[in-house]
Amino acid sequence: MEAQGERLLQDLVTQEKSLVAKVEEARKQASEIVTEAQEEARRILEGAREKAETLARKEADQGAKEAETAREDIVHSAQETAARLEAQARAGKDEAVALVMERVLP
Repeated sequence: MEAQGERLLQDLVTQEKSLVAKVEEARKQASEIVTEAQEEARRILEGAREKAETLARKEADQGAKEAETAREDIVHSAQETAARLEAQARAGKDEAVALVMERVLP
C-alpha cells in the first residue's frame, strides 16, 4: 500500500511538473503573440499615417492648383474688363474732343 501511495505521489508530482511546463509554454506563446500583434499594429498605423500624409499632400497640391487657376481666371477677366473700359474711354474721348471742337470752332 505504501508503494502504491508513493507511486501515486510520484504521478502527481510528474503531472504537476508537466502542467507547470505547459503553463510556462502557454505564457511564452502568449507573450510572443502579443509582441507580434503589437508589431503588426505598429506597421498598420505607420502605413495608415503614410497614406494620410500622401493624401494630405495630394489634396494640398490640388487645392493650390485650383487656387492658381482661379487666380489666373480672375486676372484674365480683370484684364479683359480693363481693356474693354480703356477702349470705351478712348471712344468717349474722341467723341468728347469732337463735341468740344464743334462748340469751340463753329
